[in-house]
This record gives sequence, C-alpha cells and structure tokens, in this order.
Amino acid sequence: MVKIIKKTSLCYFLVLCCGHLFAQDTRQQLIDHAAIEYLRIAGNQSVLYYGNEHDGHPRTSNHPYLKDAQYSKARLSYLRVIYPEVMLRLDLSRNELVIQSPELRNFVLFPENVDYAELHGQHIIYFRYDSLPGCPSTGYYVLLHSGKCKVLEKNSALLMRNNQSTTLDQYFTLSTNYYLYKDGVYHIIRNKRGLLNVLYPYKKELKHFISSHRWRFRHEAAELIAQTVKEYEKLSGL
Repeated sequence: MVKIIKKTSLCYFLVLCCGHLFAQDTRQQLIDHAAIEYLRIAGNQSVLYYGNEHDGHPRTSNHPYLKDAQYSKARLSYLRVIYPEVMLRLDLSRNELVIQSPELRNFVLFPENVDYAELHGQHIIYFRYDSLPGCPSTGYYVLLHSGKCKVLEKNSALLMRNNQSTTLDQYFTLSTNYYLYKDGVYHIIRNKRGLLNVLYPYKKELKHFISSHRWRFRHEAAELIAQTVKEYEKLSGL
C-alpha cells in the first residue's frame, strides 16, 4: 500500500513538473514570438526615423510648407513598403519631405527612398532630372496626371526680407509652376493659350471643353491642365 502511494505521489509530481515546464515553455514561446513581431515592426518603422533632423525656419509672417505648417496624416510608400498612416509635411523652401516620429522628433526622409506620398489629397513624387528637352529640376512634385502625357506641379517657397521695415520682417514668397510632358519634351505651362498650343491639333475642341466647364486658369490651373490633357489623350486615342 505504501509503495502504491509512493508511486502515485511520484507520478503526480512528474505530471506537475511536466505541466509547469510545458506552461513555461509555451509562455516563453509566446514572449519570443511577440518580441520578434515587435522587432519586425519597429525595424520597419525605424527606417523612417533615421537620418538628419529637420532644422526649423526663422520667424516669418507666413510658412513655407505645402498647405499647412502642421503635420498631417499621410500615406507613404518608402523603399517599396507602404505605411498607411504617418505624419508628414513638405518643406517647399528646402525641398524636404519631413516625418514626425512618435517621440515628436522631426526627420528628413531620404528622397531617393521615397516612392510617393499621398498628402493633403495630392500624389507627391520625387522627380529626378533627366536629359530630355525642357526637363525641370530634381525635387518633390505633385503628380497631377500620369498617362501617355504627364502633368507635374512644382511648388516653391523663397525666403524674403522686407528691408523697408524697421523690424526686418521676413516672409516667404510662394510660387507654382506646371510642366507638361508630351512626345519626349517637357513644356512649362503658364497660361491656357500655352497649353492649347502644345496640345495640337485639337485646340478648337479643347478650347470648347475648357469653356464648357467654366475653368479659369488663374484660379483652377491644376484641374484645368490635368483634365484638358486627359481629354486630349481621349481625342487622340492614346
């Protein structure tokens, strides 16, 4: 009887030990898996928060950022990895795309790694200069249309000083240029007439198309150019 009790106690002890060891092993596996997953995610994110920190601008009466001086939620493709929600702003003065880290630090993204960013409802790309006639300079552009023809919008900000003021007020002058790529040549588009001259031989049809939508180049240049180019491609069968 004593032997039976001893054997039963030993079996019970072994079961408890094995169960405890199994529980420990399972718990450790879960911890290891969680750690690996964390490092994987953190590793991907750390690619974004690495490099030069963004320098602030001197005090001015306006700001040099696209649309808003504050960071805005954006979708970013970086090194072919898509980040659905990051905090970005585009510095038009320094031509830098800046990201805000979870620790509220400001990092300049390496432009050669930026595939695109969707910010303020606009598709932003890092365009590189090539040897084609009329090619604009390297930098961040808004891609307004991409087909057989391409339409690019370049926004810039230049720091100015008001020397007539006793306080030496500083401010940014903002400018926008539009470029149309067609048949191996880039054309800078400054007005409706220039656009229609490039989009021959459908000037008459496109002029009527613009008038029917009541677009004005001065106030709706981006939409006017992009939609007119789309209509040109449709008329041309491109």
